[in-house]
Formats: sequence, structure tokens, C-alpha cells
Amino acid sequence: MPSIATDIDCWVPDSFPIASTGEGVLTGKAVAVKDLVDYAGHKVSFGIARWRDTHEASKETAPILTQLLEAGGSIAGFTKLDQLAYSLIGNVCEGTPPLNSLYPDRFTGGSSSGPAAAVAAGLADIGLGTDTAGSIRVPAASCGLFGLRPTHGAISVSGVRPWAPSFDVVGVLTANPTLIGPAFSVLSSAPVPTGSDVQEVRVPTRASVSLVGDDTVDSMYSIADALSAAYKCQVIQCDLSEFINQDIGDLFARLQGREIWSGHSRWVSENKGYLADDVRTRLERAERLSMSSDEEKAEDKAARERYRKSFQRFYNASSILVLPVLTDLAPLRTSSADELLEFRTKSFQLTAPSSFTGCPQLVVPVRNESASKVIGVGLLSQHNNEATLLRAATLLTGVKDLLASRV
Repeated sequence: MPSIATDIDCWVPDSFPIASTGEGVLTGKAVAVKDLVDYAGHKVSFGIARWRDTHEASKETAPILTQLLEAGGSIAGFTKLDQLAYSLIGNVCEGTPPLNSLYPDRFTGGSSSGPAAAVAAGLADIGLGTDTAGSIRVPAASCGLFGLRPTHGAISVSGVRPWAPSFDVVGVLTANPTLIGPAFSVLSSAPVPTGSDVQEVRVPTRASVSLVGDDTVDSMYSIADALSAAYKCQVIQCDLSEFINQDIGDLFARLQGREIWSGHSRWVSENKGYLADDVRTRLERAERLSMSSDEEKAEDKAARERYRKSFQRFYNASSILVLPVLTDLAPLRTSSADELLEFRTKSFQLTAPSSFTGCPQLVVPVRNESASKVIGVGLLSQHNNEATLLRAATLLTGVKDLLASRV
């Protein structure tokens, strides 16, 4: 494993490696940790130096780090993230945004930008991050990695900075799909179950994901066809337009914003001048949303429950739902503010199914030879059915030239 490098710009200024404390399924594997997880004696940055300056060092180590170290994993270092984990782009952090080794002219996606950059560059085997609205899935798709957002609550968030707790999960990024299962098993403190037999593969119709580019849709269908062949089952096309649209993206933003303001209003109010413009703008909206009437808040919560219940008709324990994660590639590092806002807005819509339902989603990197691209595609299953997704990824790696897998 290479030593901590500076040209990838993925490490926080006071990053340091930590040796493993035991042996197990992660022996010899190095982990890049998003710098919002407690390690005794270390001051987390939460993506912004001002947070570090206004908080004391952690008194205890988060259980998930202890578990990784006891299972033989070492910590390569603590990585950058977007300010307060409040971006899907990877553009606002301490210093220079991390480098996307797959597409150096593009951002890594966020907010788990540092772990994604480290894994994509080969500086770590596993990236440990968090996902609220796509912060594991978007970097995975942007950097050509496998990324697991597990079932909400499957991995302890003790010692992890909260953002919007009803959506927050801890997740993992890897370049090698065979590492996701062991990492998840260690982090969840439970063996990965066998999983369900897949009897159908479901995929949205082109019309119902009209915001997505043709290359991404083609890659999505390639994955669906490959899974159909592997499991000897049919592909069913579904109209998901009522679940992936601007209104749903706005609903998520409202629910998330209120939770954020509830948990962080005091610090944000006292430190707005230290925030990037776009982060500050979103937090000011969160403040306004916190002032919504009780009726408006209740209606949004009810809408979330209706979404979760209605979405159930599109899949069951024997289904895999194949979904786009991004409209195309990550934004260019030269993108305008309007272009970055459009990327964020559309990504919110595409990540909504897993975010709203709390169901696990695994991103797999697909080689689109005709477009000369690597495009991330998401596989969604029922709650606590991670094993089915991991098994599907293993089967897909056996399809020649389909996945950008580094086994």
C-alpha cells in the first residue's frame, strides 16, 4: 500500500495512519476514513477547519473503527469531505478538492470525496464514509467504484457526526467487489446472510427516467440483461416517474433541511461566515424550512410514508431493482455554479428511492465501451438484503468486459 500521498489531495492536514490491533477478514487491508468519525485524541474536521477549531478532540473511538482495527484492517488516514457533509459534488472541503483518478478533470462526487479519491488512487483498499442523500453512491458512480449504502440502521452510527439522522447511514467504497462483504460484515457486527433467490429484475422505463442520459440508461439496461441471464429470470420494466422527479427531490430537501437545522442550528448560526457560499445558501434555506407550519411539516412526513409504502409494489425480497445513480458523469471541475446546482438537484431525484425507503443500494461501475465511459449503476433490494446485492455483484464480475472491477 502506498504511503500517504499529497497529489491526490484526499487527506486532512493532521491525518495519520493507525495500525491494526488484531487479525481477521480485513488483515492486510487499509481503510481511508471520512473525517467525521471519532478516534480518541483526534479532532474531526467535519469537512471544515472551523469545526475542528471549535470542538475538542474525541474522547472515545467510534465502535466501527475499533471493529475494523480488530478485524485486521489498518487505517491509512483520515480524509477530506465536503463541508458538514452537505454536498454531492466533492468541491467544498479543506484546501484543494480531492482528485478523481478515473476522470481527473471531474470532481469525485461527495460528500465522501476523500475516501473515494483514496480508493480510486490505490491509496486504500476500503473507503469508510457516510450516505444521507447519496454521499457514498454518488462518489462511487463518479470514480468508478463499488459503493454500498446499507439498510438504514444496519451499521452503528455511534461516534459518527450526525447530519439528518433519519437518513444517515455508514457505508463503504471499494475498487474490488469481494471486499464489500467482509467490510460490511465487520461493520455490522453480524455475518452477512445468504440472501434471497432472485426471481425478477426490475428496471425503470426510459420515459420514467427522462432526466438521465442515453449512455447511462444503456448501461442500466446492460446490467439488467446480465442479471436476467445470470439468474435465468425476466426483466420487468416499470414506470417509476412518480418516485423519481423534481417534486420528490424537493420533498427530500425539505425533510433533510429541517433535520439538519434541528441538530446544528446553533453552530451554523455562529459560524456562517466560514462556510462556502453554496453550503451557506442551503443552510439558510434549512433555517427557513424549520419555520414551516406544523401542518406543512406533518404533510411532508406523511408524504414520505406514502412514498415508502407505495414504492413497495415495485419490488420484493426476490427482486433486484436496477436504477441510475447519476444522469451521466460527475461534473467538470470547471463547472459553473448553475451547472453544479443542476447536478445536485438531479442526483437528489435519482438517489431518492434508497434514501426514502432505507433499503440497501449497491453501486456497480459499468464499462460502456461504445461511449468510452465507466458509469455507475445502482442495485436496490429489500431491507437487510445486502447479501443478494453482493451476490449479484459477484455474478456480474464474471461477465466479460461488463464491470470496471479490480479483483
